[in-house]
Amino acid sequence: MREIVQDLVASGLIVLPSGAADFNNPELRPLLDRFYVGSGGYDAEQKVKLMKLLWDAIGSEFGARHELYERNYGGNHEAIRTEILAAHDAMGLTRAYEDFADLCLSEYDLDGWTVPDLVNPDDVNRIGTF
Repeated sequence: MREIVQDLVASGLIVLPSGAADFNNPELRPLLDRFYVGSGGYDAEQKVKLMKLLWDAIGSEFGARHELYERNYGGNHEAIRTEILAAHDAMGLTRAYEDFADLCLSEYDLDGWTVPDLVNPDDVNRIGTF
């Protein structure tokens, strides 16, 4: 659950108003209502309450905040992976990775290893008894 929240909500957990008093400030309230509005009919107050609840469930002020920065430094988790895939496609490496995975998978079946350089545990002669 923690992993999912960190990936999907990301920096939304730490880019929040400092506290409930901010919503009672007449100068800040219009800005909060504008920039923190939620989706699906949730207003800013409801969204911030939910984000703070998620943070309380998975985060801490000690190390978790820095961990989120590190996780999202290069961009969101989906973009990072698609950019790497696109780069490897452009360099012609993706097919080689797929071929390597296929080779590894072809070297064993339900009866064990199918190649001579790998040994099944039942092929090893035990010396002595336990």
